[in-house]
Amino acid sequence: MHISIAGAGIAGLASAIALSQHGHSATVFEQAARLEAIGAGLQLGPNAVRVLEGLGVWNALEAQCCAPSRIRICDAISGRQLSELQLGDSFAKKFGSPYRVAHRADLIEALAQTASRSSNISIVTDCRITGLQPGEPVGLKTLSGEIHESDLVVAADGIRSPLRAHIAPGSDPRLSGETLYRALAPAGDLPDTLDRDAVYLWLAPGAHVVHYLVSGGRRLNIVASTGQSAGQTGWNNIASRDDVLAALPGAVPALHDLLSAPASWLAWAGADLEPLAGWSRDNCVLVGDAAHASLPHLAQGAAMALEDADCLAACIGDGNNLEAALASYQAQRLPRTARITEESRRNADIYHMRGPKARARNLALRLLPGSMQLQRLAWIYSPPPIHTPSA
Repeated sequence: MHISIAGAGIAGLASAIALSQHGHSATVFEQAARLEAIGAGLQLGPNAVRVLEGLGVWNALEAQCCAPSRIRICDAISGRQLSELQLGDSFAKKFGSPYRVAHRADLIEALAQTASRSSNISIVTDCRITGLQPGEPVGLKTLSGEIHESDLVVAADGIRSPLRAHIAPGSDPRLSGETLYRALAPAGDLPDTLDRDAVYLWLAPGAHVVHYLVSGGRRLNIVASTGQSAGQTGWNNIASRDDVLAALPGAVPALHDLLSAPASWLAWAGADLEPLAGWSRDNCVLVGDAAHASLPHLAQGAAMALEDADCLAACIGDGNNLEAALASYQAQRLPRTARITEESRRNADIYHMRGPKARARNLALRLLPGSMQLQRLAWIYSPPPIHTPSA
């Protein structure tokens, strides 16, 4: 089959690679003039690493990743460590692959390098997709008026997917009421009192902060989330240091210094999608955020996109029964991603607790061993069932 893919992000490039491994050709259409080297850091759990290994991408990415030894959960006001989750050899042995952190740009570059080595994949940039022309073959409409025909369209065009309207009309993103801030800083800006070998999660009343080193340890990725809306639209709004510090009044000196370090911040409004009733129609199928965008509070956005690509290609197999393949893909992926969305929302509520609820949460974190907390994530990290290709 020949497959058109809308969007050259993580989901789109991974889908192209996975489908090419099954003998299909793919053209990836990207609206930007070049593949974007922007975005925040990514936490790549064993489920994400496992897919990257299978796609042949891991060797190109691994050197740019960091290998944290632990996740440290701390109270942002008292500075007290509430819990520590070990991510070393025993973790990798338990789940079959390691836990790594990376910058999104490094992952996109590794995916693009891998895709470029396949004669079955071509990438077209500066091409904005505006809609779908149903039929056999199915057509992708572009802003310039062209129609690109193929046997299948994979919509990997993000949470605001224009193609999703054909499959699930009215499925607009749901604003969570949060504002999220992200920044990159030199690794040297990490205060000396903080652990360079850890992913940190700081919990504050109505807010939380996550930070870790990326890009082979050269840069520091910081994301702060506040439960209050700043009225932002879009993904790359300029924010100030004062905006971020105001969201975390009373932060301990180490955290205050960390948040004061970046010269600039970007802000965006938290949003996700309600689970959709269906993911495909007229030989067009959704993957990644176009299908199931979630809040980032389980750190599974990239992983779910990678899993989608792997599952879709495995279900399609040789392409002899596309209808059955798309039904199987949806049946396998929709319940899992819906749970990710639900648990991500729940984590936001837990992270932003105040008063007695926050004190009860902190006590529970101190009493519950880190190994048991990791076991609660086993449903995410453990290997999934083997996909059944179409007949």
